[in-house]
This record gives sequence, C-alpha cells and structure tokens, in this order.
Amino acid sequence: AHIDTLVERSNILPLLERCAQDSMAEVRQSSFALLGDLTKACFRHVHKHLNIFLPLLTQNLDPHHVSVCNNAIWAIGEISIHIGSEIQPFVSIILESLISIINRNNTPKTLLENTAITIGRLGLVCPNDVSSQLQRFIRPWCIALRNIRDNDEKDSAFRGICNMIILNPLAVTNEFIYVCDAIASWEKPPIELHAKFRDILQTFKQEFGNEQWKQLTDRFPLSLKQRLQIHYGV
Repeated sequence: AHIDTLVERSNILPLLERCAQDSMAEVRQSSFALLGDLTKACFRHVHKHLNIFLPLLTQNLDPHHVSVCNNAIWAIGEISIHIGSEIQPFVSIILESLISIINRNNTPKTLLENTAITIGRLGLVCPNDVSSQLQRFIRPWCIALRNIRDNDEKDSAFRGICNMIILNPLAVTNEFIYVCDAIASWEKPPIELHAKFRDILQTFKQEFGNEQWKQLTDRFPLSLKQRLQIHYGV
C-alpha cells in the first residue's frame, strides 16, 4: 500500500517511459528491472502505461544486449501474469524472439531461464497462441528449467507448459524424455501442478500403450524411472 501511494503521487511512470527509450543500454536495463518490480508491487498504475511499455519491451529482446534483454523478458513475464489474455496482440512477436533466444548456442544460463519462464507464463495466459509453436522450443525449455529450484515463477511456467501439452500433445512425443525429466526436477510441486503432471503422464502412458511405454521408459535413467513411479504412479 505504501509503494502504491508513492507511485500515485509521483511522476515515476512517465519518467520510466522516457528512460526505457534511452540510447544507453544500462539505462534501459535499469528501467525494465524497475518496471518489473512496479508490476509486482502496484500493477494498477503500470497498467495505464502498457500501450507505451509493451512495444518498448518487444523492441528490446536482443540477446546481444544480455542484461537489457534479460530484464525486458522478465518484465514481460510479470506483466503477462497480471494482464492475462490482454497481452494476446503482442504474443506472436514476443514469442518469435523468445524462441530464437532459447534455441541460440551459448546463451547465458540466467537469460535461458528467464526466457523459458516467460514462454511458460505466456502459455498460461494465451495457451492456444503459444501451444501451436510448442515443438520449436520444448526441448531447450525443459533443459533450461530442470535445474532451477521450486518457486512461484517455476510453478507458473510449468502450469503454462502443461496447458500447452494438453492442447498439442503431438508436439512433445519425440521429446518426451525431456518433459519427464523436467517434471521429475520438482522436489515438491504444488498440489494443483502435481495433479496436472500426473494426468499428463498417465494420458501419455495410455496413448503409447504398455509395450511402447516400457520400451520408452527402459531408456530413461533409473533415477528418473523411479521418481516417475513413486510420485506419479507411471
């Protein structure tokens, strides 16, 4: 409430609009970090300025400026959680950049992780738009998020990927081991997410049939097989 009042009484958002257009990368980097923080803290004020900020964010998804790009991607993810399907007009242009980044060689780890989380969050709020492209990013997405600790960002991203898999299961058939590995990376998924994982795994097992499922999972590392059996009954 305190920050809400401060922002309301200040001209910080018009100033932030100007800083987000600065020619210096460092200024834009800091602007997008603050924008993400303000989105979390007092979204109703940020909301009024999104017609300016969203185009600026989409123009700054250049991985050659790693820190600017990283903060812009994170801010887009935070905004998408708050505005939901309102972000739909921007999804295709954002997604093209994110798919390119997640498939690039030598992309820094934090940029890969933020990219994967924002792809997942876009899939949470606009699943039809994002699921059609699932085959283009599912493997690097799973690899990027398998090693991050359980938290709210990871939860929202995985809820998004579950929505996409349910809408477009054929896209992940050839990369199924990566999906299983990413699911098994959770120490303790929230109840709702655990149920989604279980439903998806059991549906795939039914679709593959027992014999093909056995052939597939026999190629899994033993620890992965055991985790799936213990936690999801497959």
